[in-house]
Amino acid sequence: MKKTIFGSLVLIGALLMASCEKVDHAQNQKITYYPTLELSGASSIIIDKGSTFTDPGYYAEMQGLDVTDQVEISSNVNINASGIYTVTYTIVNEDGFSASASRTVIVLDPSDAVEGIYTVDPSSYRLYNGSQVAYGRAFQIIVIGEGGGKYAVDDLLAGWYCQRAGYGSNYAMPGHIQVDASGTITLLDSLVPGWNDSAEGMTDGKFDAATSTISYDLEYTSYPFHFVVTMTKN
Repeated sequence: MKKTIFGSLVLIGALLMASCEKVDHAQNQKITYYPTLELSGASSIIIDKGSTFTDPGYYAEMQGLDVTDQVEISSNVNINASGIYTVTYTIVNEDGFSASASRTVIVLDPSDAVEGIYTVDPSSYRLYNGSQVAYGRAFQIIVIGEGGGKYAVDDLLAGWYCQRAGYGSNYAMPGHIQVDASGTITLLDSLVPGWNDSAEGMTDGKFDAATSTISYDLEYTSYPFHFVVTMTKN
């Protein structure tokens, strides 16, 4: 009889311990709700220098609730200086999980004849060993004035590797050109970060104020490749 009672007590104790473990395990479980974030309007905006930047807006949600007021914004936009700027939107939940989005703001001086967004003529071509291959598509190139006739170009290869080949921005060739009063363009510097090399030189560089057109022959690598480019300001 005593053995039966003792055995029953042991069994009850084991069940109680197992039950407590289940309760403790359930109490330690936690559900994490992840935030989502969406931009209103375009992800890239062009505004005139000296004007006002009005954010098109954004929306954040978590667990089906509007948490837009919890979004933090960081921005380096300077409406008084031409340039390419970024506005970043971020929301973080209590567990440290975040969602983010960014918007590009391009500030341009409408009084600068050279500065602006250019469209590459699809008939522009790469010349190698006597063979021409056309760009075939119209890519967008940004030219930003830095004063004194100096301009930053976001891709002197006019989108050949970055956009046409789909290699990404690391294979664009950002650089600087000098445009004199007659419209003659001189290459100042260039760099393709992905390959850590630069253009060999530029010939026939010209800005035509009447048609807002930039044209040049860019020599790249010792093969050499020649990128014969014509682009027109939008």
